[in-house]
Amino acid sequence: MSDDQPQVMGEHEPRAAGAFEIGDNVIAKIAHMACREVEGVHALGGATSRALSSLRVADTRTQGVTVDVRGDTVDVDLTLVVSYGRSIPEVAQACRELVRERIESTTGLTVKSVNVVVGDIYFPEAEAGAESGQV
Repeated sequence: MSDDQPQVMGEHEPRAAGAFEIGDNVIAKIAHMACREVEGVHALGGATSRALSSLRVADTRTQGVTVDVRGDTVDVDLTLVVSYGRSIPEVAQACRELVRERIESTTGLTVKSVNVVVGDIYFPEAEAGAESGQV
């Protein structure tokens, strides 16, 4: 390039530098909402965390979800309550797949693992009996 030709500045320069970070609670909410879309998931979280969250006014959209972000990868741990009569392995696999897809497409992070613990099972007739006074 000769010194006589004008230079076009900024044409191939990178955009302004800066950084952003996606909070763990954002990733946990994405995972929580994805699980709630899966047929057979009654709730997320263990019995203790569900009982405590019912006593306080708090955002329960991270309940039952733990995330560990390292660089551009994330590990997700889920604790589910599955509705009685559903295939637990199928519900767990559906959660794994949907959580991975939602997090990766929404955040651009790579989901390294999605671990599922089924901590409880929901019996609809037990709730109906409690409402009518039966035990």
